Order: sequence, then C-alpha cells, then structure tokens
Amino acid sequence: MKAKDVADCAVQLGRHKLDVVEAEYIWHAIIEQYEGVPSVPRDVLTKLNWVTIAIKAEEYSNMTLSDIDLVANFGKDYSLNDDQLSAIASRVREDFGNKEPEDYTVYDLTALRQILCAFNRSEIERIHPSAYKEAASVIGKLKRCPPEVLQGFAALATEKTAFGPTSSWTNSTIEALGSVAEYFPKDLITKIRNRKEM
Repeated sequence: MKAKDVADCAVQLGRHKLDVVEAEYIWHAIIEQYEGVPSVPRDVLTKLNWVTIAIKAEEYSNMTLSDIDLVANFGKDYSLNDDQLSAIASRVREDFGNKEPEDYTVYDLTALRQILCAFNRSEIERIHPSAYKEAASVIGKLKRCPPEVLQGFAALATEKTAFGPTSSWTNSTIEALGSVAEYFPKDLITKIRNRKEM
C-alpha cells in the first residue's frame, strides 16, 4: 500500500474504538510507511482517533503539537495512561502556538480536554476565568482527572469574572460545573441547592 492509502485506512479504522493490539498494528504500519514518527504528516496525526492509544509516551518527543486540530485529536478521551498524557502535555507546553495557560481561549480549552488532566494546579489557576466559564461544561465532564487539577478549576470557578459571586449561583451553575463542583465546600453546595431558581 502507498503511504496515503495506509493513512486513509487508519483514519477509517480509528473512528471506532480499537483494542490496543489493533491500534498498535495500525500505528506501526503508519510509522513504517512514513519511515519514522517525525515524518508522519500533520493531517494523519489529526485524524488518528483511537489509533492514539498505541502511541508510546516517548514517541511524542518526535512530534510537534503546534495547532488546535492536532491538539484536539490528542485531547479526546481515549483512556490514555498518565505517562502518555504527561508526554502530550509536555509537547503542548513547548509547541502549542507559544501560548501560556493565561492565553488559552475557550477553543483551546475545548481542544485540550483530557490533556488538562496532566497539568498541575498552578497552571490550571493561570487560565483566564472567563475562558474557563465558556468551557466549563466540557471540563466538568473530564474523566480520571487528579483532584489537584479539579481543585484548580474549582478555584477558577469562584473568581468573579467566571460565574460571578457565589452568592448569586444557582443549581444551574452547579450542574454546568459538573465534576468540578465536587471540590467546593459542602456547605456552599447545600446553600446553593436550597436556593430557589430565579
């Protein structure tokens, strides 16, 4: 098969959940066709989907994750292990449009998704509260995020430029925050739950 045919095949196969053995076979075929990880074209990397589970943590050092489409593929929830997510987060820190956390927009946060779980709390707390507010419903659905990351998002949520003062929060606010709401003091949640919706 030609490299383009292998890539097209991978795109099709990767759309559906694969087991690791299948994903590894496809990933190795792609690497072989392009003669190494650094030569795999950007347009192939953006469409890997479930083939992503086969990429080893050390292989990310041979990639450049410089744009939102690339980041969006790797930000989906493929149940990657901590080493894989950490390696992706390292690439994002180095490559992603020269952006720092305070520069992330709602589009960036939505693309990053699971990658945010490999950030530390201090990085999370540097995100602009208004960008977080717009992406809160996506972030509230993240799975397997360390508590310190969710605590960072909880701290962002209480910033007035995010959801306003907590005295004005309603049940809808708590629902929009999803799993992040579990990291607020219980008495705050109880107080909000007891309020009548306006």
